[in-house]
Amino acid sequence: MPGRPLALALSLLLATAACSEDGRLSLGGRHLLVRYWPEQQELALQVRQDAQDALSALEQLLKLKVEQTVLIEIVRSHREFVQRLGHDIAPWTLGVSLHHAGHVILKPQGTERMRELVVHELTHVALDMKMARTRGEPPRWLHEGLAQWMQGGISEAQKTVLGVAAVENRILAFSRLEEAFAGKRAEVDLAYAQSYTLVAYIVENGPPEALHTFLDYFAETGDQELALRKALGMPLDAIEQRWRHDTRTRYLSRGVPLTVELAIFGAMLLVFLVAIVVRFRRAAVIRERMQEEERLARLLSGIADDDEDEFLEGTNDEWHIRE
Repeated sequence: MPGRPLALALSLLLATAACSEDGRLSLGGRHLLVRYWPEQQELALQVRQDAQDALSALEQLLKLKVEQTVLIEIVRSHREFVQRLGHDIAPWTLGVSLHHAGHVILKPQGTERMRELVVHELTHVALDMKMARTRGEPPRWLHEGLAQWMQGGISEAQKTVLGVAAVENRILAFSRLEEAFAGKRAEVDLAYAQSYTLVAYIVENGPPEALHTFLDYFAETGDQELALRKALGMPLDAIEQRWRHDTRTRYLSRGVPLTVELAIFGAMLLVFLVAIVVRFRRAAVIRERMQEEERLARLLSGIADDDEDEFLEGTNDEWHIRE
């Protein structure tokens, strides 16, 4: 592909030319501006491509026309992250979306993790554009659930969170999902994971346009319960019952502790070994019985042979006497 090296060279040239006062570089794109440090050149090119792909997918999914430019900044450190954000934040935070301002801040990650971060944070931005005419802020579960669904699903740790909640009968009701984001860490983790399962349930169990129908009704009315009923075509209590049952069924096995799994495996192994021992003992008893029957048969056969010999001898004596 002769055009690709030329395009890459042009991108590098543009990035080098667009240099800010603090030494950062910029990459432009369709409704995008990526700012980064010189040593992050390759990462910035990847982020721009991932961002372009994500915006195209979001425009199609949300039936949205993106018109504003989204700023994506790649930082060097957590200290810079806080400076760009404007307030303190937990050090384990990898990305933030200031979606009202169309602004995303990211810490450098590996290729796949960076792609997930870009998709996740841009989903927040695009959803805010879609819901601009909504009567009120979109619920947190919608933001987080859709962002996780767009990035490809939840982590193994989140699946375990759902599994433990299923085992302990702590799956959140729809009415408690939003408020759980303000709770303790365990509740927040569960709220994030269940937000994904709710969006996934809408997509997987509703009509083909269910997600768009939900977003459209919610944007018009600001009523999430009405939007759910319209999207899935059933009463809210039926939706909740099926959604929670689906979540519990799908993730229940992930909540069984390792010690319990080992205990179950040990019990199954013990039953298997006992079955083998019983089988071998039964086989040994049968073998002994057959050997005993064979011995008795030989013994009886020997007695019969002796009786026949005696009978023949007696007959011969009688024959001789008669002679």
